[in-house]
Amino acid sequence: MNIHPRLIETRLATLERAANEVVEVRVKPDVKLDAEGVGEIVRAKRQLCATEAADILMVLPHDVDFELNVLAIDHHALNGGCGLARRLAFAATNPFNERLARIYFRYHPRDGETEVFLDEADARAWLTQGLAQPSLS
Repeated sequence: MNIHPRLIETRLATLERAANEVVEVRVKPDVKLDAEGVGEIVRAKRQLCATEAADILMVLPHDVDFELNVLAIDHHALNGGCGLARRLAFAATNPFNERLARIYFRYHPRDGETEVFLDEADARAWLTQGLAQPSLS
């Protein structure tokens, strides 16, 4: 029997397959993002998307700290991508993070559709627009 996890804790983030079609990635407060830790997050996302496609909701804490080299690395290419991940809604939570995320994704575009938002509610709303609605018939 091959069981896939629904929740993975990494050094920098908690990842959860919160719904059948959404994986939530929440970067922990009071951590410093580094290349090794971001790679660990990418590999964990791949594990959560190994058998079924999913959209990704990534949420940064308001006061996230990071090493500058994190912005210079294509983490998906370096770590083998994210499996069956589709769209990414990135909740930056403050204007500075939002600008940095937009720059990062301009230099390191993903295969799937990617949008950066200031807050989590807008990111989540964007993801729900594309989810299949259950049929009432």
